[in-house]
Amino acid sequence: MLNPEVVTPLFYFGSGLSFLLVVQKLIPPVKRREDRIGALLFLSLGIILFTVANVVLEIDRTYPHAIFLLLTSFSAIGPLSLLYTHSLIYPNQALYKDIRLHFLVPGLFLLGEILFFGRPWDPIISDLGEFRNIRYKHYLSWGFFLTTALTTSYFGFRYRMLLTVISIPELKSQIRFIFILATITVFAMYSLVFGFMFGLDVLFRIGGLLVTSIVTLLFLAPSRYPDFFAPLTREVRKKKYEKSLLIGLDLNLLELRIQELMREDKLYRDPELTLHSLSEDLGIKPYQLTEFLNEHLQTGFHNYINGFRIEEAVNLLEEKPDQDILSICYFVGFNSKSSFNDAFRKVTGKTPTQLRQKKVEGPEKQKLHTARSGIPLRKGLGGMVELSDSDRISVKNRPIKAENR
Repeated sequence: MLNPEVVTPLFYFGSGLSFLLVVQKLIPPVKRREDRIGALLFLSLGIILFTVANVVLEIDRTYPHAIFLLLTSFSAIGPLSLLYTHSLIYPNQALYKDIRLHFLVPGLFLLGEILFFGRPWDPIISDLGEFRNIRYKHYLSWGFFLTTALTTSYFGFRYRMLLTVISIPELKSQIRFIFILATITVFAMYSLVFGFMFGLDVLFRIGGLLVTSIVTLLFLAPSRYPDFFAPLTREVRKKKYEKSLLIGLDLNLLELRIQELMREDKLYRDPELTLHSLSEDLGIKPYQLTEFLNEHLQTGFHNYINGFRIEEAVNLLEEKPDQDILSICYFVGFNSKSSFNDAFRKVTGKTPTQLRQKKVEGPEKQKLHTARSGIPLRKGLGGMVELSDSDRISVKNRPIKAENR
C-alpha cells in the first residue's frame, strides 16, 4: 500500500497544492502579515513534499539538485509555524524584537546548501550516495538532527502560546484544531527525519503522507469554515482588554498630550529620549505607554518617535536644499547617520539623498506616516488628531487618569 507507485503521486499532489496555496496567499491586493508568513510556510511544505517524492523515487541519485532546499525548508518550519500562530492570535502586535534572529539557522542552512550544490555534479552525487548508505553516521545527518531539535523547541513555544488562550470557552474548537495540526506536523517531521536516518522506509513515507494530509486539510478548511479564525482574534483581544494596564486612564487625553509633546515641545529632537523619560513626561508608567502605543496606535516606541523625526527631516531636505544632510540628521534627533538612513528608507522608501534629488511632491509627504505605522490618517500625520487651540490650552494641566473608566 505504501509502495513508491502509490505514495509519490500523492506527494507531488500535496506539493502542487502547497504551491497553489502560496499563490492564494499572495493574490489579495491587501496582504496581511499572516498571509505573507503563511505563504512562506506553504512554500516550505511544498518544497519538503517535492523533495520527499524525489527521495522515494531515488531521483537524487541521478539529479542531485532534486532535493535542493530540503534542509532549509525543514529548518524554516519551526519559526514560520510559531510566527503564523502568533499572527493569528495577535494580529496587531509586533512579532518579536528582531524577527531576523528566527531565520538565522535557516539562513545558514541555505548558504550551506548553495555551497554544497554549487559544486560539480560528480562529487555531489558521490556524497549523497554515501549519505544514503551510512545514513545517520554521515556528516549531513547532523544538519537534520539539529533542525529537528530546534523545530521541537519552536513547537514547544507554540504550545505554550496556545495554552494562554485555551481557557476561553469560545475558542475551544479553534485551539483544538491548531493543537491537532501542530501535533501532526511534529510527528510528520520525526517520521521523515528518523525514517530516513535509520532506513525505515515505511515510517519515512508515512511522514510524507501526514504532511500531504496537513496541506490538504488547510486547503479545504477555509471553504468549509471561512471565518473559522475570526473568533480567535476577537476573543483574545477582548481578554487582553479585560487585563489592560490602561484601565483608569483617559486615553483620548493621553493621545492629545503625547501629540502635544511631539508637535509643540518637539521632544523627538532629543537623541536621548527613551520610553522611560517620555512616560515620566506623560505621568504614566513605561509599561502603560508601551501598551498604549502597541494597542491603540499600532506602533512601537522607536517607530513612533522616528516617524516625527523623519517627517521634519523631509521638510528640511525640501525647504533647505543647501543644508548638509548630516546636520539635519543630528538636528531631528538621530545620533548616527546609519540609523538615520535606515529609518528614513523604512518610512519613505528612499535615502535622504534620493528624496532630495527627486524633490518629492506634497501629496507623497502625506503618505509618510501611514507607511510608518500602518495607521490611516485622521487629521495630520502619524495617525494622530491635530490639537485645536482649546485642546492645547487645556491638555497640559489636565490629569490623564480618568475618574470613571
